[in-house]
Amino acid sequence: MVWRIATHELRMAWRSRAVAALAIVLTALAASAAFVGQSRYNADNAQRAKYQAEVSEQFDGQPDRHPHRISHYGFLVFRPRAPLGFFDSGVESYGGTSIFLEAHKQNTANFSAAAQSGSGQRFGEITLALVLQVFVPLFIFAVAGVSITREREEGTLALLLCQGVSWPTLLWGKLIGALLTVGAVLAPGLLVSLVWLAAGADLAWTWDLAMRAASLAGAHAVFLVACAAAAITVSAWQRTSRGALITLLGAWILLWVVMPRVLPMVGTALYPTPSRTAFDAQVERAARASGDSHNPNDPKFAALRAKALADHGVQRVEDLPFNYSGFVMQEGERLTSEAYQAHMSALLSTYDRQARLVDLGALVSPYLAIRGLSMALSGSDVAHLVEFDRQAEAFRYALIRSLNDLHRDAVPLASDRYGEVRYGAPSRLRLDRGFFDDLPIFRYQPPTLGWAVSARGIGVITALASSALLIALLIITTRRRALAL
Repeated sequence: MVWRIATHELRMAWRSRAVAALAIVLTALAASAAFVGQSRYNADNAQRAKYQAEVSEQFDGQPDRHPHRISHYGFLVFRPRAPLGFFDSGVESYGGTSIFLEAHKQNTANFSAAAQSGSGQRFGEITLALVLQVFVPLFIFAVAGVSITREREEGTLALLLCQGVSWPTLLWGKLIGALLTVGAVLAPGLLVSLVWLAAGADLAWTWDLAMRAASLAGAHAVFLVACAAAAITVSAWQRTSRGALITLLGAWILLWVVMPRVLPMVGTALYPTPSRTAFDAQVERAARASGDSHNPNDPKFAALRAKALADHGVQRVEDLPFNYSGFVMQEGERLTSEAYQAHMSALLSTYDRQARLVDLGALVSPYLAIRGLSMALSGSDVAHLVEFDRQAEAFRYALIRSLNDLHRDAVPLASDRYGEVRYGAPSRLRLDRGFFDDLPIFRYQPPTLGWAVSARGIGVITALASSALLIALLIITTRRRALAL
């Protein structure tokens, strides 16, 4: 009986020209999103890989240099696109695409796509995730929201129940019928999108990537079932189709449009964060408070010099068994890095508090719940961007440390001063290029699916709880007659 009701609901839906028109619109949206997302994904990755290769070639092709000169020459790293960024670009457009790594300073990512593009980019871009998370629920509400009220208005609801169809059977049949309708409407667009992506997306499929894709499919399937359950529940409690549609449209505007914009603003107001300029100024003040490694008369580094001399039982830095200038650079780098990490940890803690507020809102907003989970599974959320920054900073520190070790151990102090004139300017000892062959190499390790789920933590729980709550409301409704006939 449940299946008969479901297939009848599917036939009734397809008799409406509006459903066929919506199917065409959704197919066009999905196909357009797949085309735009895949084209941009491939272009971005190709461009960043090209520039990364150029930077690496230029860095490796440097002539003989002083180690500290190389540390100021710096290195540029480019963030690759998220593993499934063509499906859900998340916050990638607002995060920088490259980071310049140099001594004594920790730079943040620059040149975000939103900042470099027109105003339209700042409002987001069309993706398959947007179609499934925003437009398809609206279609579900339009179809499933009138499934019970239509029977009530036409007088067939009492007839069905009198003929032996139970109330739970009717509701479950209507739910499955709504899902069949959604599946039939989405199938052409999704099929075209998947074929296009499989043929054109520049992906190196791994087991982890396949699991991410499967998890995304499962999460969105549960999300759409929850949306259909909510629509059936509202329809069961409303007397008219007009009332049901107004209720569902109002809920869509509130939970899909208003809350996703209001909650981040509330979080920012409750837990304010400094601007980029203010943050850099705070780090600079903390670094200066730790001493100036370039000033030999700085009190803190004067104490370091006294300790080094005492430890080795000598009176002058020239008598130390290593180059004191390189030793000082190493200590200065450690102190500035610690100052940066302390402030960055505090900033990330503030971001976490803001995110928790949004996660709490996800308990009542299915869109917030699936959006956060989708970005995490796609690899395009804040946590993945921060992880790239963390790996880039770890590489920067290892690179500068290796150069400071060369400065300390391979450059004699007597040759570490500007004296000989080379290329028309005073110069100091330059090490042979072979000394730099063993410098660290930057290899970004994309986080695994397990890492993404654990980093999302509360968000995963709220996403499951949000869907479970909507389905539970339908189960409760099946156990009692919602309205008198």
